[in-house]
Amino acid sequence: MNNRKKIFIGAAIASLLLSPPAQGKVELPAMMGNNMVLQQQRAVKLWGRATGKRVAVTTSWDKKTYYATPGAGGDWLLTVDTPAGGYTPHQISFDDGTKEVVTLDNVLVGEVWICSGQSNMEMRMKGYTGQPVTGALESIITSGRYADRIRFVTVPRTDGNEPRHDFDGQWEVPSPQTTPECSATAWYFARQLAESLTVPIGLVCTSWGGSNIELWMNETGRLYNVMLMPVKNFTARGFVWYQGESNRSKYARYAEQTREMVERWRTLWDDADMPFYYVQIAPYKYDDSNDTKAALFREAQFKALKLIPASGMVGTADVGDELCIHPPRKDAVGQRLATLALVKTYGAKGLPHTGPAMRGVTYDGGKATVLFNRNVYTGLVPREVEVTGFEIAGEDKIFHPAKALVKGSDKVEVWSDEVPNPVAVRYAFRNYVGGITLANTLGMPAFPFRTDTWEEIKN
Repeated sequence: MNNRKKIFIGAAIASLLLSPPAQGKVELPAMMGNNMVLQQQRAVKLWGRATGKRVAVTTSWDKKTYYATPGAGGDWLLTVDTPAGGYTPHQISFDDGTKEVVTLDNVLVGEVWICSGQSNMEMRMKGYTGQPVTGALESIITSGRYADRIRFVTVPRTDGNEPRHDFDGQWEVPSPQTTPECSATAWYFARQLAESLTVPIGLVCTSWGGSNIELWMNETGRLYNVMLMPVKNFTARGFVWYQGESNRSKYARYAEQTREMVERWRTLWDDADMPFYYVQIAPYKYDDSNDTKAALFREAQFKALKLIPASGMVGTADVGDELCIHPPRKDAVGQRLATLALVKTYGAKGLPHTGPAMRGVTYDGGKATVLFNRNVYTGLVPREVEVTGFEIAGEDKIFHPAKALVKGSDKVEVWSDEVPNPVAVRYAFRNYVGGITLANTLGMPAFPFRTDTWEEIKN
């Protein structure tokens, strides 16, 4: 090789070594994509990674440009102001002055909810093997009607323990092709909100079947790191939680654990008042239908209401399945969650937000009179027929099936010929009790309860 060629090659190598690395476009996480829904009338967070010295973000709804300076690793985060929600699609552009501008299309502004839990929240509209979702076919084939009113993104299951900041996924527009993969509980919740509100609904679905609450509580919890951390920056209205079956044998700690988890999640989202609405686990036999562990767990879920501000719970005593832990009536659960949100978050008037709850009991003449809260709308039902699911006991702590009748608008009279002097009443307080009918006139079931605190009982 002659000296002239050596000089040329050497200069070329030196040029490569001295030149800055090739620069690319702004990188965005899966949470920020085409078709997403942003929370209305908030300073919402947008974030990503860039190679330039400054990122300019322009929003089409107000033509404003916001700026962020990437950190040493290129990560950046800023907030933009969103308008009132509506069905007009918007664009957001991201420019760091390098290779090309990134533009997101078909972005809507409305109400966003984080939907999480275990398998009953994870259960897709298509159902599980041999386990259907009520009304799924009609809902799926007509879901295109909601293309401008509902959007959803699902965080896929991913193994690992280290905090994760992104995932493989995308925001979906409802259609017969996409809706089968949406959480059924979340879908029916969103569909009811979309019918009742005049803004689009965004669903962020992040669940793992069989998971216990410990995995979701903090950084010692694996799912907190891999399923929650990737969505923590996404501004939302509230949380919807459907979990508990895996914690039923540890009921004594569950109320406090839920309080701790909600407090931590609200800190992550920087919103101390973020609504937290959840589902009481449904009746199912587990090891033995007559056992009470699941009932004691439901009691713990009820106790959590007093520990967690801005919370609410919906009942499922009437939609369980003795032989299937994944009851098909996700439509009823979603509708009840939506009603809870409509009343407690969106200010709907004239509706009860949940079913009747026991507020006290009196004993007289060999009968117990159970008093329910005023959340019974126009009164308890059924009338003039016997109400199933009640048990009654005397000082011997032996519970007997009881007869029960609705009396007035908020009372149920309970008795048994086997218990002449009753001192305790239980309602639907077993793992599984079928034929539950006590409800308000809108069909919201009464919550299971017990009036005693006995650790051991005799059957």
